[in-house]
Amino acid sequence: MICAMPNRTLALCVAPRDLNGIWRANDGGTYYVRQIGNDVWWVGMSSDNGKTWTNVFKGVKKGNTVTGQWADVPRGRIKSGGILNLTVKVTNQSVSEFTRSAVSGGFGGSRWLPTCDDTILNPVP
Repeated sequence: MICAMPNRTLALCVAPRDLNGIWRANDGGTYYVRQIGNDVWWVGMSSDNGKTWTNVFKGVKKGNTVTGQWADVPRGRIKSGGILNLTVKVTNQSVSEFTRSAVSGGFGGSRWLPTCDDTILNPVP
């Protein structure tokens, strides 16, 4: 008896070449990031569609560091703001993650990964 195994295809994530895209952080939020040149912006929203918190960020990227400011906006219940500095990890000319290196104002997230449907190879914490 010959048994055929079905072909199984795994989705492979391709890390972005810059910070543009949708990122998930270890605070449970989703971040919509836009990078134009060295300027970086985002809107971040809690997993309940931003009802608990929604924040915006504006920063400047120099090398693998982004230095900027963040603020909560009225969509969410939390109201705070402060500085936020990030370290960008580049692997094979692609951004594989970024992490918090300095913060004020109680910002919760500390690690961001690109979104991916492949939870085996690229799990989002």
